[in-house]
Amino acid sequence: MKVGTETVQAPTAHEGFLLALNDARLDERKNASAVFAARLEAIAAFLVKNEIDGRGAVETLRQEADRISIESEEIH
Repeated sequence: MKVGTETVQAPTAHEGFLLALNDARLDERKNASAVFAARLEAIAAFLVKNEIDGRGAVETLRQEADRISIESEEIH
């Protein structure tokens, strides 16, 4: 295929697969980031609503970190 004076080759099946895989990985990262941001917002709202002090906020964040670790272990 000619584009201007340059020849552009179509990707091979392997290259196409790698492009699709990288797109899927990027999409998964975007989704994970959106979920994480929403969870942080929910935690912030919980802390404000319940007037949690600094120590309580630290404990809440530690509990959330434990929950995330357990969830990660279940996936792997």
